[in-house]
Amino acid sequence: MSLVVQSRFESEVTNANEDIFTRSYIESNATIIEFDVRKRDYTGSFGVKDINWSNETYVVDVWELATLFNPIKYRFIVARGYFNKDGKQAFFTPKIEGVSTSQHMSKSIIRLSAYLAVICGVSLRNIATIFAFLFLVPITKSTIKRWIDEIGDNLPSEEDILKMLIKLKKPEECNIDGYYPLGTNNCVMVIRDEYGRILITHECESENSEDATKFLKKLKDAGIKIEFAFSDYSDSFIGPLKEVFPKVKFQADHFHTVKNIWKHLKKALLEYRRNIKSKGKEEKDDELIELASKLWKLRWVLLKKPSNLTQEEQESINELNKKDTGFIKKFRAIIRQLVNIFDRSNTEIQAEVKLKNLKRQVDDLENKFLDKIVKFFNDHWDQAMHYIKKKGPAKYKRFSNSEPGMRILRKLEKSHDGIRSKKTRKDYIKIFQSVKYLSMDMADFISNKPFQTISRE
Repeated sequence: MSLVVQSRFESEVTNANEDIFTRSYIESNATIIEFDVRKRDYTGSFGVKDINWSNETYVVDVWELATLFNPIKYRFIVARGYFNKDGKQAFFTPKIEGVSTSQHMSKSIIRLSAYLAVICGVSLRNIATIFAFLFLVPITKSTIKRWIDEIGDNLPSEEDILKMLIKLKKPEECNIDGYYPLGTNNCVMVIRDEYGRILITHECESENSEDATKFLKKLKDAGIKIEFAFSDYSDSFIGPLKEVFPKVKFQADHFHTVKNIWKHLKKALLEYRRNIKSKGKEEKDDELIELASKLWKLRWVLLKKPSNLTQEEQESINELNKKDTGFIKKFRAIIRQLVNIFDRSNTEIQAEVKLKNLKRQVDDLENKFLDKIVKFFNDHWDQAMHYIKKKGPAKYKRFSNSEPGMRILRKLEKSHDGIRSKKTRKDYIKIFQSVKYLSMDMADFISNKPFQTISRE
């Protein structure tokens, strides 16, 4: 015996199908909200006076997202309808609003699962667990994968999405970079604009100038005129940027500049620590061995910007300087000078003066890794410091290759439930763009067939 539920439940589905609602009741530990599609008036849709229904009916159960004690199911009583028009008899199957009849799930479930997977970066296996234990809805990871594929197939093409993004906000700056996804030897080139949007991606066998040129021409053909470009120091990107957009002003991405410098600082510190440890063991000097141990424990602290140090960390460095030979004090002075070049230089002349001071400090330490920092500046000074020329005092933009969408995609690739193919990656990116930048409702792109009519003489 079913228990009748008197309380009213409102959702996207109940509001869209209010005219065909019949009753609510609890059955087999599930709350059933019942609809009868035969109650709807279809005469206006087909331009006829009467609609007839077949005596044979069937039931379509659809799961809904809810946090009630009992899971919710929408139960649709469906029958085949027919009508006479222009001397012909036509049969049709009614459309059910707000649900996916092919998936037997409400669009809110499909929308949430795709949002968790693409925007939040949750693995498909964990999403299925969340639905099973939190919402009591049985879903498998393969089912969620099919939903994402279906949404991706029905979304506009990459080129159409690019045109929509340009129409919304026309970019003048671009950051081009490439990375190698896990599980493949191919390179994926990515372009993002000054608004932090991924504009388009391109997969190729390797990072090369030819593919980068084709990639950038897609932007030019779409009507984008790039005035400022940001990238790493790869010739695969710098050359094509100037070829496709001859008047572009190039600024090396600040993230890659800092990464190159920090790499040499780290190697210099570790080499000094190894020499101290080796000397301590040879001379059986316990103080040197203890110093090497402290250097290892504080290695990440010693590489920090002075402004990022806590009071406790600064005290630890001061104690270390008392026992050190003087290297750490000079090493920290070099880091301060590097910070001054980037953060406290309002003009190119100021930056060049500070660079000369840096070179004197590096020469004083005579370290091959620190010498590479000076060589790096000699080779890439104009590319690294172009932002000072471009913007002026306190108004420059150095840019950083830190795109949340790509971080999510990288994280997904580390999971066995995530991106495994070129097509899936494209689907994820298109969904990300549509939701994040265009505020589209991905549920609108779930396949839900309209009236199917068959005419007979």
